[in-house]
Amino acid sequence: SKTALIDISADNNNSLGVKTDGMLLCGIEFPAAMTGSAVSFDFSMDNSAFIDVKETDGTDVSYTVSAGDILRVDPSGWAFASNGYIRVTSNGNEAADRKIILHFRHS
Repeated sequence: SKTALIDISADNNNSLGVKTDGMLLCGIEFPAAMTGSAVSFDFSMDNSAFIDVKETDGTDVSYTVSAGDILRVDPSGWAFASNGYIRVTSNGNEAADRKIILHFRHS
């Protein structure tokens, strides 16, 4: 398993890309305060050209923010992203820098 600390900067809503290293996203740990109420994701093979991650019905893959908690993510839905980069997007421009921890596990 591995963790990755990401930052969504103040007055922004996107993190930098995180290399998955062949692992699956299985949890998101939120800070005690978040401006946005939900996060969605982008995917890239090269860490520069990102595309939205969608459900099979075409809606964004999105999780409700649970400030100060860790949110379980079903890793089976992330098998496509086990090679490449993912980026987290808050649905609101953050009022301050936010540190979010992504948890990954082997498939």
